Amino acid sequence: MGAVDRKVVEKLLLGHGLSSCFECGKCTASCPMSEIHGDVAFGRTPRGIIEMALFDPDSVLEEAIWHCLTCDVCTKGCPCGVRFRDFIVALRKVAIGAGYTAHAVNCRKCGKYFEPDSMLDLVLEKAVAGVEPPEYLFQCPRCRSRELGVRIRTGRPAAPERGGK
Repeated sequence: MGAVDRKVVEKLLLGHGLSSCFECGKCTASCPMSEIHGDVAFGRTPRGIIEMALFDPDSVLEEAIWHCLTCDVCTKGCPCGVRFRDFIVALRKVAIGAGYTAHAVNCRKCGKYFEPDSMLDLVLEKAVAGVEPPEYLFQCPRCRSRELGVRIRTGRPAAPERGGK
């Protein structure tokens, strides 16, 4: 893994308004992550990640940034205008560029990053037991759209029927 320039992370902090955060906790209170992932440690909450980023920019490349759902609920409720979702998306790109890919899922078709492993794990966990997950779960939205377009043009069914038929 390559080193990430601390100045790049600090520029992202300023560019997305994280230094304006006054720790009111509205982002964390509105975040649906705890409903989806269960008990969420403070370091994985929006407020926890902001605190880590402000005081130890090197630490934000760890697994915490990969648990964010990027739903933007926290940003919409922030009275300070912190653009947390945009910060996370930008920070993930920086992390991937530096080789921090342990929690990144790449598309099986084009090879580009498209989601964190925590989201894929969650979807697969909720899938029906014993049923092979459809291949499109392992593809980025762009490749899914292309494949759907081909299926529509050729008249092929979008997916096999449930029950193995």
